[in-house]
Formats: sequence, structure tokens, C-alpha cells
Amino acid sequence: DCQSACCNATTCKFKKGAKCRAAKDDCDLPEFCTGQSAECPTESLHQRNGHPCQNNQGYCYNGKCPIMTNQCVALWGPGAKVSPNSCFTSNERGQGCGFCREENGASIPCAAKDIKCGWLYCKVRTSICSCRKLLYDPDYGMV
Repeated sequence: DCQSACCNATTCKFKKGAKCRAAKDDCDLPEFCTGQSAECPTESLHQRNGHPCQNNQGYCYNGKCPIMTNQCVALWGPGAKVSPNSCFTSNERGQGCGFCREENGASIPCAAKDIKCGWLYCKVRTSICSCRKLLYDPDYGMV
């Protein structure tokens, strides 16, 4: 019984390298047969963090594509928008609301090419560059 993409029905041998599952979205990767079984591997392979997604509106993070506009609305409510690019240069300073990550309590600044991987800046009402420190760590791509 050789009915899968990973099995050659004519030779009754397993196929190596045949695509058995297409990518589900921009941050997913397709799965390929190993040649060891008729089953498609079930690892959750995904694009590297920082890979552009959703027509360059977001960047992949642990297999998901968080969109900055959606994050601003989630944090600040309806009407919030992503701040101008000039606000994100604060992430190069490594202080206050501007950094890429923390290591041993120290704020690590972003490299210039990574400024949108640090803190998220949102335009809220009259404030152009608002940032908000979260009191919890939502592990689903909020930056």
C-alpha cells in the first residue's frame, strides 16, 4: 500500500527529497520526504527569524508573521498606527524604550539594519513615537 508522496508505487521504494507538504504561509517551509519512510516528516520547519512576510509588512518570528499595525492596535487600541521610520532609530541607542534585546539585565542596541526588530513604536493620537513596556512576555511575536 504505497499511496503517499514519499513512496514510489511502481518500485515500492521510499522517495528521498520529494515535496510532501507545501509551505502553509510566508513563514513556513515545505516538508520533503526523508527516504526512510512513506510518511511526510512532521517537524515544524519555518523561515529564519527576520525573514520578510505578508508583502514586507512584517518579519517572521518563530514561524509566525506578526504585523506591526496589528501589534499597535493590540497594544494601544483602535486608531493606533505604526510610527514613522525615524522613531525606530531609537532602537540603536540601547536605552529606555530603544533596544533590540536584553542580556543579563543590560539593554543591547540594535544594529542599524535591525532597528525594526527591536521595540515597536506606534503613533497614538497626538504622540508620534509611543512605546509601551509589557509586563508579561507574550511569546507570539510581539516586539
